[in-house]
Amino acid sequence: MSRLLKRILHAWAFIGKEGNEVRRQPRLLLSLILGPFLILLLFGIGYQGESSVLTAIFVLPQGGNYSHNIADYQKLVGSQLIITDLTTDQRSALRRLNAGEVDLVVVVPEDVTKQISAGSQAVVPVYFNEIDPLRVSWVTYLTYLYTNEINRQTVAAAASQGQESAGDVRSAIVRMRNALTVIENHMEQGNITDARREAQGLRGPSANTQLAVLLAGALLASDTPIMGADRSNSNSAQRRTDLLEGRVVTQRIAGNVQQLNDDLAKPDPDRNRVKEDISQLRTDLDTLDRLTGQFQSINPMVLASPFYADARNTARIQPTYTSFYAPGVLILLLQHTAVTLAALSMVRERLLGTVELFRVSPVTATEIMVGKYIGFLLLLGAVAAVLLTLMSNNLTVAGFHAGLGVPMLGNWWLLALTLGLVGFASVGLGFFISTISRSESQAVQLTMLVLLTSVFFSGFFLRLETLWPPVWTISYALPVTYGISATQTIMLRGEEPRVALLGALAALGLLFALLSYLRFSKAFRRG
Repeated sequence: MSRLLKRILHAWAFIGKEGNEVRRQPRLLLSLILGPFLILLLFGIGYQGESSVLTAIFVLPQGGNYSHNIADYQKLVGSQLIITDLTTDQRSALRRLNAGEVDLVVVVPEDVTKQISAGSQAVVPVYFNEIDPLRVSWVTYLTYLYTNEINRQTVAAAASQGQESAGDVRSAIVRMRNALTVIENHMEQGNITDARREAQGLRGPSANTQLAVLLAGALLASDTPIMGADRSNSNSAQRRTDLLEGRVVTQRIAGNVQQLNDDLAKPDPDRNRVKEDISQLRTDLDTLDRLTGQFQSINPMVLASPFYADARNTARIQPTYTSFYAPGVLILLLQHTAVTLAALSMVRERLLGTVELFRVSPVTATEIMVGKYIGFLLLLGAVAAVLLTLMSNNLTVAGFHAGLGVPMLGNWWLLALTLGLVGFASVGLGFFISTISRSESQAVQLTMLVLLTSVFFSGFFLRLETLWPPVWTISYALPVTYGISATQTIMLRGEEPRVALLGALAALGLLFALLSYLRFSKAFRRG
């Protein structure tokens, strides 16, 4: 029993020792409690979610009476899509898209009415440039919403213009044909009074046919920027049947009915003139009958949703989730490895007393810093080479895939420069952490906080645009932020990263190196 009690007392002594160690390190205690809380607090305040509003350029056809007023098209798509420009140059618009000036390029089709008249939906190509699989799905979904808004506005315009078209067109046509036959019989029998009475009765069916051009006629002639601009003229020589003729034909029928009544109202009607009026009316009724049959053959879904968005990604490749996140994981690992090694190295030198030996040796603080920098960068280069080899190929060993097959579309030298600058800035950050840490546990805790901050605020899994702009200052202080953007641009887009990204990495590395050197050299001289 006494032996068991001694063991408990010995263990309790170590419990007290570790508690006292933590109590004597207030920085460690604060970083353990407040560090993660502050990171989560800033993330909760700063994260604003994906924006459902995108910017777009509308590309209009060269010909046609298309409006060049942005407000007309903005009214059509609603507030979910901000139209920044209208143009007829599709290549220029796509160049601006690939340069990141806008999110979408919407191409207005030239033959909207022809496609709908033929019974098919009008395809509206929508171009975007994204390599993030989540972003691709999001933009594709938003194009679906935008197209629904265009459909809603178009059908609403058609309904408002054709809501009175409730009559049965073909029934009216039959009644008018029968009435024309009766008028002809009365004229042959010399019964002018009955012929006049029958002609006056044509006014009712004529008005019904004029109002009942059906939803398709109102749809194709609706007053919207896209539908109203491409109105082709009918070609009677080729007997071209076009639903757009319905409005013209019904207006002509109304005029011919009035002309027939005027001719019959004369004291001595001209029989030949009356026959011409009746012949023209029959021809127009035949045309309207064909148009009605054409309308009945159209799929109702086309009338309900006349437009169909064809989302097209202009990026060179559409990487998988693994391929998209692999460059970010590579940069995150390099930064964390560099920060941890550099931070623990200098703290360990100080705790083991080797710094005291350096002070009495002919070694300067500059030589120590330069040597450690070069040593860590060489180690990081070897780690990066191994990781890139495993990432960017499809190695198979004994049936096991040893590579991820991440594409590498850009310049290897630019990639090496980017990784080198990330390593340089990360080592400097690690040295800076070591100069403000009094123990290894403090250094470890601070490096873990840097890792946690990098995951939330570097754009690793959430785009920087989803954060509150004031919180971006945290992102700009992390080497991984610039490294992820530059590496994805090189590997997945095959383009050169912006000079500002590489310049920011170099500047950040120099800043951390200067701060670390000043603090280390000051402590070195003081000793």
